[in-house]
Amino acid sequence: MTLSRSQFFSVLTALGAAPISHHSKPPWDPLPTPTAHSRALVLSGAGARGSYEAGALKWLFRETDQGGPPFDVICGSSAGAINAAFAALGTSAAIAQIETLWKNMPQANVVRLEPPVQDLVDAGIELQEAARHGFPANLVHFNRARTFLDAAGPPEEIAKLGGAASDAGVRALVQRYPYDIGGLKSSLLISATNITRMASDAFYRFAGPDADGARRRFLDRVEPRPRLASAADAPALLPQLPLHHALTQDNVEDAIVASASMPGIFKPVAVRHAETGETALYVDGGVVNNLSVSLAADAGATDITILTGTAAGELPKNQATLPGVLQEAYALMHEQILQDDIALAIAKNLVQRERDPADLNPTVRRYIKSLQATAWRPLTLRIIRPKTPLAVMTMGFNHQADIEAAFAQGYLDAQAPSLYSMA
Repeated sequence: MTLSRSQFFSVLTALGAAPISHHSKPPWDPLPTPTAHSRALVLSGAGARGSYEAGALKWLFRETDQGGPPFDVICGSSAGAINAAFAALGTSAAIAQIETLWKNMPQANVVRLEPPVQDLVDAGIELQEAARHGFPANLVHFNRARTFLDAAGPPEEIAKLGGAASDAGVRALVQRYPYDIGGLKSSLLISATNITRMASDAFYRFAGPDADGARRRFLDRVEPRPRLASAADAPALLPQLPLHHALTQDNVEDAIVASASMPGIFKPVAVRHAETGETALYVDGGVVNNLSVSLAADAGATDITILTGTAAGELPKNQATLPGVLQEAYALMHEQILQDDIALAIAKNLVQRERDPADLNPTVRRYIKSLQATAWRPLTLRIIRPKTPLAVMTMGFNHQADIEAAFAQGYLDAQAPSLYSMA
């Protein structure tokens, strides 16, 4: 649908922006001349619901070999990072590999427990068996449980693991097909959560004839903001860290695996920064930036397609189980991040015109200027998401029927995205 300017501002307000006065013109009126059109695809994290995204990709890239890739920029987080990495190759063969990957997921054994955790699980199974048997048969199971508990080690050592499962299962998926980062046809951006420096980072690789220019413009837009402090000795209000790092052949696998490493389930992954040679520990990109709408806008996109496996307004099922709690917590977190990121992308896109009121101090003036883009880029948003909640759960990697149903639903839904644009 097409929104009038007043309707568009109403949407912006509903998404969390400050109310806009209708009695005076905003500082961006009239709007500057638009810049060139650029298309982006943003893929969310959703665990096993990545199969829904894979189905949508099959439709979106159906003519890629004949007409070229349908997107200039592809951003991915968590499971969406795996899908994004293949989609950025821009070939029908890569899209077919994504389909094979997801439909074979139940046999891939993605969640591979660390040995001490597996020992604890095995000990629990033996104790259950002991409860089912009377004396003396139960003694055999008690002895086996003790053996597993001894092998698991002391609790303080288990607490140092960092995650119940290793990244071997996810890494095996990524390694299944040789990946040549030099073959990218679309620019690729992957979000990951840096727990070494407590920040939301992104790894980037620009492709195409203007790759160097696009990279320079992107880095100019995302450079750290000026320091904001109320007094000379006050700490910076915003982090002044480099939050964007180059993707190379050496670190692309680690970056993808790190982005898909759900905290508490998988161990953090060390990723090397090509610029400095330093490494940092990363977990799931969806923790902070599950849908990188503003990242896509920073990369120059004006037409952004959002792909997520969570239905609008999806309500929790109040399941008192660990998988159920994880599913509901992630669904809530991802929906809130989506709303905030859309609001941020729109707000940054509107603050365009030079504005340097004399009554603001130099620090605030520099900060406002850092938020302003160099040219007006009217955003068009297309959203592909299921109309009703998918049967497959975030951790439902072993549920073949649900994964295949989600894939089929994604293929259908991609044919009729919801459209939002500014008149």
